[in-house]
Amino acid sequence: MTQLHSRPASSASVLRGGHVSVKHKPFASPRMVHPGVQRCVCQATQVESDTSQQTTHTDKRQQMTRQEEVSGQPAPRSPFNTGSMDITTAGATASLCGHAIPAEKTIVILRHGMTTWNEEQRIQANSEGSELTIHGQAQAVRCRDALAHMQFDSCFSSPIRRARSTTEIIWQGQGRDGPCIYLDSLKEAHLGWMEGMKQAEAATNHRDDFATWRERPAEFNFDGRYPLLEVFDRAAEAWKEILEAPGSNHLVVTHKSMMRAFLCTALALPPTSFRAVDIHNGGVSIFRVNKRGEAMLTNMNMTSHMHHDDIYY
Repeated sequence: MTQLHSRPASSASVLRGGHVSVKHKPFASPRMVHPGVQRCVCQATQVESDTSQQTTHTDKRQQMTRQEEVSGQPAPRSPFNTGSMDITTAGATASLCGHAIPAEKTIVILRHGMTTWNEEQRIQANSEGSELTIHGQAQAVRCRDALAHMQFDSCFSSPIRRARSTTEIIWQGQGRDGPCIYLDSLKEAHLGWMEGMKQAEAATNHRDDFATWRERPAEFNFDGRYPLLEVFDRAAEAWKEILEAPGSNHLVVTHKSMMRAFLCTALALPPTSFRAVDIHNGGVSIFRVNKRGEAMLTNMNMTSHMHHDDIYY
């Protein structure tokens, strides 16, 4: 599990969970036992029973893993083993790249910083007309600092200006050596005539179309195009390209709609679930991907670094 690291004046304590085995001797006569002691005995017995059940579950998981190794086929879905991604995840997803990958991967995805059109409440979509504000640049710096302790083999970014500027601050500002690759598949949704329009104007002058985009985005279309379905197709394409890249740790910088589609695609959620998640400017999400290309979301839309200094992921 990914942890937030901070540098407070005093060092923080770390609590580690573990199993406690409680042993007891039976009493000669229950009638001679104080009621409070009797309750302790019952609780101790329950602890041993729970420990036995946990051992049984562990044996079953290990057995499924051995079966999987022998047969070469995925074992039945089991509780996620946090110690390794080599066995099945707890998710309902299939491989995002359609084949095995050499090693587990960590994918860190973030949204670009605040832009001029964010402030003006204009619909940005695929347009190049928007750029980072001073505040947005500061957000990118905070993202860079929060990720300073993470090692990345490469960076993938949307080529649209607001995402590219965010990437340059994070990647080049940190002096990272790995390649930075700009993918068209990471671009924001193309919304045609709505791009650059203020949301209030679109809601007033194009009420039905705007309402469809806001309330039933999978049904919104223009000129025979369905923008949301296109975004989901591109999200699947981007996932495949990123997972097939050399290395185990990759940074991805993109846009709100694309991040939503990225999350939904990884979690096997349909386009109708598109607005079930929200992503803030500079929000960081993290996936772990096992060797079969199955993803598990470990953190979503983390923004603590936007409000506090010395936050590291």
